[in-house]
Amino acid sequence: MASSPTRLTANLAELDALKAPVWKSFRLDTGCFLLHVASSHLLEVDPEVLDHLQGKAQDPEIEKQLTEIAHSLPLPPPRRVTTDIGSISLNMAQGCNLRCTYCFAGEGDYGVKGMMSFETARKVLEFFARGRARFDIVFFGGEPMLNFDVIKQVVAWCETQTCKFHFSMTTNGTLLNEERLQWLKEKRFAINWSYDGKGLQNRQRLLKDKKTGSENLVERKLAAFGEALHQLRDIRLRTTVTRESLDGLEESIISTLNSKTFKLHVARHAAEGKTLAFTDDDVATLGGILSRIVDRLLEEKNYDKLLRLTTLNQQIRAIHRGDTGKFACGAGIHYLTVSVQGTFYLCHRFNEDESENFGDVERGLDRNKLAAISAARETKHEPCASCWMREWCSGGCFHEHKIATGDKLRVDPTFCKLQDLEIEQAVKIYAHLLKYAPEQLDK
Repeated sequence: MASSPTRLTANLAELDALKAPVWKSFRLDTGCFLLHVASSHLLEVDPEVLDHLQGKAQDPEIEKQLTEIAHSLPLPPPRRVTTDIGSISLNMAQGCNLRCTYCFAGEGDYGVKGMMSFETARKVLEFFARGRARFDIVFFGGEPMLNFDVIKQVVAWCETQTCKFHFSMTTNGTLLNEERLQWLKEKRFAINWSYDGKGLQNRQRLLKDKKTGSENLVERKLAAFGEALHQLRDIRLRTTVTRESLDGLEESIISTLNSKTFKLHVARHAAEGKTLAFTDDDVATLGGILSRIVDRLLEEKNYDKLLRLTTLNQQIRAIHRGDTGKFACGAGIHYLTVSVQGTFYLCHRFNEDESENFGDVERGLDRNKLAAISAARETKHEPCASCWMREWCSGGCFHEHKIATGDKLRVDPTFCKLQDLEIEQAVKIYAHLLKYAPEQLDK
């Protein structure tokens, strides 16, 4: 649902707090740090430098030194975005055996029920992977395991090709059994397992009767297959945060980190409608939860659990390596989704949204629409151009932007605020590890 122009203007005005033309300062328990925004270099400085920048004191010598440092730091090269679709998600099943309360795909069918045929999948892969040395496939849904036999056919066909295919699957895990898991291990799958944690799983991820929670079923599967799941190419749990789950989120995340040894990705649910959309108070609540979890694990020196929080880990690694200008989301640049009928859409969240139709297996790709996506990612518009996070942020999620503002290219202010929370926590963790456990940064 699009926000009114007045409210949107007000929201964007609030983002002035994220602007940092030259320096962004951090006053942490481990010391004082400055981020040079343009180059993404993080520097440890004396407290007087922060006092100067924050107007608490004026020191011409500090100003001179900061200017010299800023001029000496190498800037990242201009961002060049080239469209190169090397990954797709195949919607194997537009249908699901669960009825999650927050599902962006309706009941998993995106409004169009169906199963992808082997013939459609083969044509799609021949179209996208022809002439490539490597190609990545995500088996998606709904629940892709509802169409497991066709998935096996697709993988068998891929193994006859010269292109090297890499496979992953997003699943609720309820249909996993020993035979399927053994096959997934043999085929070197990565698994993204939708799991909301103790308590929240029963509240949010319901069975078909829309009354019974799936927690007991999923917990049994995770317990039974725990060791074998670690033999996959990769395994990650994905927790979806809604407004209604904030009250139990902190306990749930800690419980998951304590009882499981998998990586954990925590993501906000971007919902249509004002009653479900995150408010500023919700953002502050989520920020407090995240900060308390980070502080607790840092105090315990429990770095293994802390670094299993993937969104924070990714930001920490980017800071440490000096990575800039990379995209957390490659929709329309490196990645597209394909419906059961073989139609191409900007990403899995836009599946069956005809305004984001980018062609199909019979007509081919709409190159003009793809070029517009690349141009949008390459050019930094406001508020991104003057934001302190601009070299570490991908520019956001097209789907979340469109839900919040009515335009996928117009930034959702709530996304920016949440990104600010995450990156500030990542800087705090990075500074701590740099001082107390630098070996963790090179793992």
